[in-house]
Amino acid sequence: MKKNYITVTFSLSLIIICKALISQVVINEYSCSNISNFQDNYNQYEDWVELYNTGSSTIDLSGYFLSDRASNPTKWKIPNGVSINPNGRLMVICSGRDEFSGGYLHPNFKLTQTKPENFLISNPIGVLLESITLVPTQKGHSRGRTTDGASTWALFTTPTPNAPNTGAKQEYATKPVMSQNAGFYPSPITITITSPDPNVSIYYTTNGSEPTTSSTLYTSPITIGSTQVIRARAFSTNANIPPSFIESNTYFINENHSIAVISIFGNQIQTLLNGSQIKPETELEYFDNNKQLKTEVSGYSDKHGNDSWAYQQRGIDFVSRDQLGLNYALTYKIFSSKNRDEFQRVILKALANDNYPFSNGGAHIRDPYVQTLAQRGDLHLDVRTYEPCVLYVNGQYWGLYDLREKVDDADYIEYYFDTPEKDIQMLKTWGGTWSEYGGNQAQNDWNALRNFITSNNMAIPSNYAYVDSVFNIKSLVDYFVLNSYVVCSDWLNWNTQWWRGLNANAKKKKWRYCLWDEDATFGHYINYTNIPNQNPDADPCFPQFLNNPGGQGHTLILNALLNNPDFKQYYITRFADLSNTVFTCNYMQFLLDSLVNEFLPEMPRHIARWGGSMATWQNNLQALKDFIDTRCVKISTGMINCYNLKGPYAITFDVNPPNSGEIKTNSFWLPSYPFTGKYYGNIKTLLKAKAIDTTYVFDHWEVASDTILPSILNDSAWIMLNGPQTIIAHFRKITEPPIVIEIKPLVIPNVFTPNNDGLNDKFVIKNIENWKVQLTVYNRWGNKVYENNNYDNEWDGGKLPAGVYFYFIVANAPDKPTFKQHGSLEILR
Repeated sequence: MKKNYITVTFSLSLIIICKALISQVVINEYSCSNISNFQDNYNQYEDWVELYNTGSSTIDLSGYFLSDRASNPTKWKIPNGVSINPNGRLMVICSGRDEFSGGYLHPNFKLTQTKPENFLISNPIGVLLESITLVPTQKGHSRGRTTDGASTWALFTTPTPNAPNTGAKQEYATKPVMSQNAGFYPSPITITITSPDPNVSIYYTTNGSEPTTSSTLYTSPITIGSTQVIRARAFSTNANIPPSFIESNTYFINENHSIAVISIFGNQIQTLLNGSQIKPETELEYFDNNKQLKTEVSGYSDKHGNDSWAYQQRGIDFVSRDQLGLNYALTYKIFSSKNRDEFQRVILKALANDNYPFSNGGAHIRDPYVQTLAQRGDLHLDVRTYEPCVLYVNGQYWGLYDLREKVDDADYIEYYFDTPEKDIQMLKTWGGTWSEYGGNQAQNDWNALRNFITSNNMAIPSNYAYVDSVFNIKSLVDYFVLNSYVVCSDWLNWNTQWWRGLNANAKKKKWRYCLWDEDATFGHYINYTNIPNQNPDADPCFPQFLNNPGGQGHTLILNALLNNPDFKQYYITRFADLSNTVFTCNYMQFLLDSLVNEFLPEMPRHIARWGGSMATWQNNLQALKDFIDTRCVKISTGMINCYNLKGPYAITFDVNPPNSGEIKTNSFWLPSYPFTGKYYGNIKTLLKAKAIDTTYVFDHWEVASDTILPSILNDSAWIMLNGPQTIIAHFRKITEPPIVIEIKPLVIPNVFTPNNDGLNDKFVIKNIENWKVQLTVYNRWGNKVYENNNYDNEWDGGKLPAGVYFYFIVANAPDKPTFKQHGSLEILR
């Protein structure tokens, strides 16, 4: 008992000593509005916190903790060797870098003042020593103790990082209150604007600009007879009370829209949209398709688009800025197909180079259509999720836009793939190539992978396995298949981006592709990539013959990987799988119609705003639809010519009994049964069966003709198709015995006549089903003329002349000894 008493006393003494020491160190000042005031050792304007030592002795902070979460006070440990001198300061740069450098602490978190978050400091045994809740400030301001180490806090309109706290101000004037909420009204309304503060004057604007003391002074209720943005700000007569935050509301009067509406406003936003390349501060309000205000945020706008920037209707990139004090993001589920409800960055595209009326032949839908097609098909690509919207600028109708999720964005990757910015490598090609994230190392690592693939034989399994471990091969395939199918003429040397994550614990660590602009598709726009044919009959293999557009080796990599038989099979059959699902004519037309119908009611007003005619736009849209229908038909001929295929054959898949299991063909689990699709011959079609009812197990395959290998008893198998047929996956109750398959002996012919008369044109071994046959053929001089390790009665003699040849067969079947036979065979022509 005495020993325990001493231990407890010592622990309590340690806590008391730690608290006494750290009480000398206080959180002295912080700024989460550091737009342009204070640069860190990386020349960045990050949020910062200043620690101050009020005592007369140096404090060793080694092992202490900093955090932005009360639920996790030990989030970041201060490294050893960090101390703070008497009456000294230590700057904490909340950059998320997780380091101590340049005399600054860079913890592994950032701060967000508008959530709001906290800032905490704890001692080495986790006892909380001080905590503050962040209170929003306006741009460039800070909050701190009125003087260094004081017990009272104040506002600073001129922050004092790493310097004595001076110039303290009182709290901002209270933000004015408008009597009517932002939103849609069927007729004119009257609003009042009030403030609870004494000795303030309220100034307001109706054109989207920020109110100043030169704006209109509020003296009486305001009647709003047409759509306007009302912005109001309170100014105190006390010089020590800074002006309030701005209250902004958009009032839509007698406006009717069936899709989401975005109101964007600011001093210079219209200047940007009129073509000047500036980055103005703007505010954005988002109203859903039920006309309800769901979120608002302040930020900055920048130009979006290059060729399309020459059009009168222009797109913008919008980035929310927590530093402005209103909100940290668009905090609403703005895309119906996604669960994400926080967006710091979004794109407001004006349909870019498919814009109507400014792009010749524009249908006002191509890029959203292609990206949505990829998304609905669950392709292995990152795509810009789309919703149509109407845009108002400073209260003026600005037409039909497409609101897009931004994929070349660290927030996107962190949200979906748990990979922070510091762990991202992303490359982008638009004319030239640069590293969006990851610096020079990203390019160096990509170059090394590209060189490995193009300098080594990808048919060697170990080489291919290494590539598969670092490169998302399915993403490469989908990137080429999709752009080939839609006949894209503006990619590889333009509009190409790819990335990987370096976080070992995250989901995506392999290089993978993102979709950028898909406007130059389906025969539309400029052929920047110099593809050989922009028409619907373009060969699907045309990308393989492009001469490395962009210089980053994408086509070289594809061609090198096509030397691997497994990759080649996957690549070719991926065309078939997609053509049987999301790339069917019916589905492609259905999807296009559904997307167009969403914004169709808005087109007349859009055209009235920007010009053109409904008839011309509808003709352009019909041209797109006609291209799709023709492409669906021509793609089969192209596949046959490109890859020496046969067919395609109508194949029906079914399961028995119903609802007992499912079938995967190549890359797709079939959605329903019976399922009929078109599949090619002269290439393996991979099959996989899986029970979906836990009381069932797979039993066997049933096929009318051709041979399933290695056996009809294998749940993972393959078949070489030679014509239309039905393939059934049979399942049985777990309690039932498996089927007994009779394996008949092979019967090997000694002559065949490949003269294309439909009779005895191939070397057909009878009873080959359930046998895995290796066939080797030699001529009379002992030269090997044919070899197939998985023979399935497909050999037609090729171009061999008539004569006598010699075969050697090795065959295996379940529960059978290895069968070997050699003999002669004759080709008669």
